[in-house]
Amino acid sequence: MSPRCLIPLLVAWTLSLSAALELHPARMSPTDLEVAGPFPGGRTNGFLRREQLLALPQALATNSMDLAVKAPAVYRGIPLTELRAELGLGPASDTLFAVCNDGYAASFPADYLSAFRTLLIHEINGKGPETWGRSRQTGLEMAPYYINVGDFRPRPAEKVQGHDEGARFPYGVVRIEFRTAASTIDRLRLRPGATDLARAGEKLALRDCLSCHGHDDFGGLRSGRPWLLLKTWSSNTNYFRRYVVNPKSVQPASKMPGIKFYDDPALDALQAYFRELKPADLRR
Repeated sequence: MSPRCLIPLLVAWTLSLSAALELHPARMSPTDLEVAGPFPGGRTNGFLRREQLLALPQALATNSMDLAVKAPAVYRGIPLTELRAELGLGPASDTLFAVCNDGYAASFPADYLSAFRTLLIHEINGKGPETWGRSRQTGLEMAPYYINVGDFRPRPAEKVQGHDEGARFPYGVVRIEFRTAASTIDRLRLRPGATDLARAGEKLALRDCLSCHGHDDFGGLRSGRPWLLLKTWSSNTNYFRRYVVNPKSVQPASKMPGIKFYDDPALDALQAYFRELKPADLRR
């Protein structure tokens, strides 16, 4: 068969793959992945079976030191941007949230997705989620899904107050939300006229705080303490700074591990962001 004859067959195969991504109304297995977004036909959420995900074109990536398993790792999975396309969603769904079984919700803005080939991982070193066990970083279960990239290199432009951005690698992922920046992250941004210090704090807050402290219907629920409460706490300098670095020193029942690497410049910026944020702005 000539290569020219293969073209219609490949097109038909791609179409059949997309058609096979039927969203199911309920989770029938722990390995079913819930997805949410403005899907064709008016659906806003549903579930994908693991076998549906495995039928999609897979990619490989190598990580010389995976921070969750504390060992080198080879990933096999589907890039999040390609999963988005297979579900019939376009680039307008530019912001993704990976929601974990403990309420943690890692955000993946458009610039992160375009800079890194971020995979929804099905296998680590050739083994499925039934073998992954617990993360050596936190002790939490890694199944059913894990998201990561190959060797991560921080982007120089994303350095804030001397702190590099970190890789986003949520595990225990049970739901992926395909959202827009306008309906989520952009609502947390400061209005024109904010100080440079608060702008720096905004970057830190969106990349380090939103995963546990959500607002309205987006972001994390793990902490049980929403975005506006952080603003309230920011009015008390001593309390706010102690909470960020060592939460249990002010709230013994806190689930937060503390951001111990934040120094005074980072804390100054973070506090400035929450102080300059106006509750009325969040309703955009």
